Amino acid sequence: MSVNYEEAGNPTKKTIIFVHGAGGSSATWFMQLRGLSSDYHIVAVDLNGHGKSPDRAEEDVLHSYLHDVHELVTKFDKPFLAGHSMGGALAQLYALNHPEYLKGIILVGTGARLRVTPMVFNLLDNDFDGYVEAVGNFMFHEETSEEMIEASKHEVRKCPPQIIHRDFELCDKFDIMDKVSQIKSPTLIIVGDADAMTPTKYSTYLKDKIEDSVLHVIEQAGHSVMLEKFGVFNELIANWVNAIN
Repeated sequence: MSVNYEEAGNPTKKTIIFVHGAGGSSATWFMQLRGLSSDYHIVAVDLNGHGKSPDRAEEDVLHSYLHDVHELVTKFDKPFLAGHSMGGALAQLYALNHPEYLKGIILVGTGARLRVTPMVFNLLDNDFDGYVEAVGNFMFHEETSEEMIEASKHEVRKCPPQIIHRDFELCDKFDIMDKVSQIKSPTLIIVGDADAMTPTKYSTYLKDKIEDSVLHVIEQAGHSVMLEKFGVFNELIANWVNAIN
């Protein structure tokens, strides 16, 4: 394997692979590694240049990340593939190109198109501290604990600004609104009702276009729904995965 991944649970059980978003890492999913590992085999990847994975610095970043995903997916027997935000974009593309390797996909706080406001690039290039603060404010519901927000900011700081910049460039170019209806894999869509980065209408569009899909909107949650409401989030995943043969 050319990338690092964290693993928890019993490898003989159903495998769920989790892919983080822009500037993230496997740490994004620590409440899933912890909370779902008694009943499933949980795998959380560090895409190259993130977490503990070395940066391959390839020119085609999208191809590079999809290679990371493919390498991991094909290591296991028909896993479920879950992705948050940018990771959700990768999961959609993978399901379009290689559905035969998957049991299903889980799309979290993502969309068929992910435009990025110029302010994000401006902050990344000129005021990284300002970017970290902004992320803290935009990623969470207003009632999220300060402790969780500070822990998230700490994680954000671990990723070099140039890596985050290229991730958001990838997001900004991502647009499969005309192709997403071709996804035939069973699909679970989860979004926080107060998601400011990928509003609920993005997830509603996915639900309307993907034939075999189900949408759950989690109340009082923002873009980091998998952390903010991990109990409800994990239960939704467990119930859905159990229903897929």
